[in-house]
Amino acid sequence: MDPLVVFDCQKIVPDRFALTLAAVARSRALNRGAQPRLERPGESTSGCALNEIAAGAFAPEELAPFLSRGQRSLALTAPSPLREDDAGGLALASPSPTSETLH
Repeated sequence: MDPLVVFDCQKIVPDRFALTLAAVARSRALNRGAQPRLERPGESTSGCALNEIAAGAFAPEELAPFLSRGQRSLALTAPSPLREDDAGGLALASPSPTSETLH
């Protein structure tokens, strides 16, 4: 296995812990008889799993269970609006009446 493949994998799955979980899950699937997505004869299942991740052989939906919420979507959320408080400083505006409250 190429030792630099991990750097290529981290471009797809930036968190090393999540990368480990994704690679282990794929390696176990290959051990159970799943078909490899890349043809590399003579390679171990763990090496094959890492090379598949590095090659981008998975859809984002397949890797989503291994990513944190922040990594699942790269869209930035809008900042909270600011308002001027009674003392002349800035404070967060009160939530709009249409926002939901989570319990």
